Amino acid sequence: MKILYALLAAAALCACTSEEKEIYSRQIEIVSVPEGAPIVIDGLKMGTAPLCVGVETNEDGYFVRKTVITAIPQKASLFTQVVTFPAYLASNPEKSRVPEKITFHMEKPPSQGGGVTFDDD
Repeated sequence: MKILYALLAAAALCACTSEEKEIYSRQIEIVSVPEGAPIVIDGLKMGTAPLCVGVETNEDGYFVRKTVITAIPQKASLFTQVVTFPAYLASNPEKSRVPEKITFHMEKPPSQGGGVTFDDD
């Protein structure tokens, strides 16, 4: 019986502290040159480029959590491309802004600064 009361008390506590949050999202178009690179977001394979994915944002269109997007090469002559977006910080919001389009240029090595470009039409 004590266990039942403890569970009921825990459930009541959880209900009192939860607040409803609105969830926002934006679509990102992801392209690779050449086409066909597998795209991984935060460790989850999303498909092959070109593709569009929805990501969670705040109401102003910034990432709500650190997000890592990786394009994996299909040939040994190409290079892995990675872009990391930090979670939104009011002191530096532009680093976490969600772009409309990301292009991964798989032929560019990291020694040349990598091959990731962003477009906001």
